[in-house]
Amino acid sequence: MQKKFPWQTLIDWFQKNGKHDFPWRQYTTTSTNEYRVWLAEILLQQTQADRVVWFYERILLKYPTIEDLANATYDEFFAYYQWLGYYSRARNLLKTAVIVVNEYGWIFPKDKSLLKKLPGVGEYTARAILAFGYAETNLAWDTNLETIFSRYYKWDKQIKLTEWEKNEIEEDFKNFVSEKSQIRNINNWLMDWARLMEPKNSSLLDRETYIFKDSEFYISGWETEIIEKKISAYFPIPDARVVVILHRDHKAYFSSEKNEYWPFILDASEDRDTRKYVQDYFRQQYWLELSVRPIHKKWITKDGNPYIAVNAQIQAGKNNFYCHPKIPAKILISQLYSE
Repeated sequence: MQKKFPWQTLIDWFQKNGKHDFPWRQYTTTSTNEYRVWLAEILLQQTQADRVVWFYERILLKYPTIEDLANATYDEFFAYYQWLGYYSRARNLLKTAVIVVNEYGWIFPKDKSLLKKLPGVGEYTARAILAFGYAETNLAWDTNLETIFSRYYKWDKQIKLTEWEKNEIEEDFKNFVSEKSQIRNINNWLMDWARLMEPKNSSLLDRETYIFKDSEFYISGWETEIIEKKISAYFPIPDARVVVILHRDHKAYFSSEKNEYWPFILDASEDRDTRKYVQDYFRQQYWLELSVRPIHKKWITKDGNPYIAVNAQIQAGKNNFYCHPKIPAKILISQLYSE
């Protein structure tokens, strides 16, 4: 890769246009950076940054150190995490806190391979802890960075970079940065640029404000990038009755019926936010907090009535439901999906 990435162009753009000052970007000289970064990165998984801010600040106020978090029970912590969804993240936070305190003396390891062994920590999160927490010279590769560099070097975000090419970009990055603050800043600014100025659909890009004018993407006129199109048949989700399969790790199934298993069947939601509808229903009717998976089945009966089915698990609260053993898939399917 002969062409060097224009890091300074990115820095100049952010100094004029940057305005996202998220609380997890308030780095300190203490050893709490990696804890704060890790907490934020887990909360940010599959959740928009603006929504995470309130939860992040609330949790950090209650649990300012990883030791505080490691000493919390799930029920105690859930009161601060509640409403954020994806409840496996909450359990992983507590599991990782205990491991870091007991096995690493309250300090996250600086070894990426060790970080990736922690619950809920993958390649990106491990890199983020190293880059943002420890200011280690590496890029926190995610889909945003992939888009920027693929468009710059390959003219199309769907042409993936090879590991060799990523390593070359990393070396270029290491040669450019002159102080540790730049490591954090450039990683953050890459993410901001991607979020604000690199939409998935290239037809929405503004050619006048696009700063990487020496990129292969810009030079090509970005007409070569294939616009992704998702084709989906219309299904009347707001009019569909909702079948809720409430289970425990698919090893036991909960039902209001004693003698035989039958799922919970709710009236139509009247909107498209099925997850929230199911969570609100069980919260109001049974004082339970549920994690709800995306819709996994849609069908219309012979009478023309639409149905959708979702899997759900209880995360907090007590119930008096009848518990049935694991039900063979064929029986369950025949009960739910028969026309």
